[in-house]
Amino acid sequence: MIFATEDKASNSDRIKTKGILHFTIGVRDHESAAKFYGDLLSCNHIRSTARYAFMECAGTYFVLAKMPNHVNPNAPDDDGHHHAFIVDPEEFDRAIQILKNRGIEIIKYSDTGHLTFPGRHAYFHDADGNCIEIIDLWKDKT
Repeated sequence: MIFATEDKASNSDRIKTKGILHFTIGVRDHESAAKFYGDLLSCNHIRSTARYAFMECAGTYFVLAKMPNHVNPNAPDDDGHHHAFIVDPEEFDRAIQILKNRGIEIIKYSDTGHLTFPGRHAYFHDADGNCIEIIDLWKDKT
């Protein structure tokens, strides 16, 4: 591979990124996971390959990657490694009820102590132990 070298860069320079295209979530069965994320979180399944399911959520993207040796990233009640999805304030309570109706355990709820992303937070796991957060993100109330 050939790279242009006209513009020199030093080891203290920073790469100027423009945003995040997608993040990847490891799962055992990407097709089943695509149905879960589509059905529960209203994400759009764009397409699949033998290993990946490409998903869209309100103009942002994520990829479900089939990992045959997938290891749960969290302990059963842990929320340390998670992926957050924003919901409208009026949708948050409805979302909690949907999770309960589907028998999906809410492993954590909090609405205080979040300095960077204040709001109401609810955490649950998908079938592969990936922690999902839904958040009613509050605007700065100061």
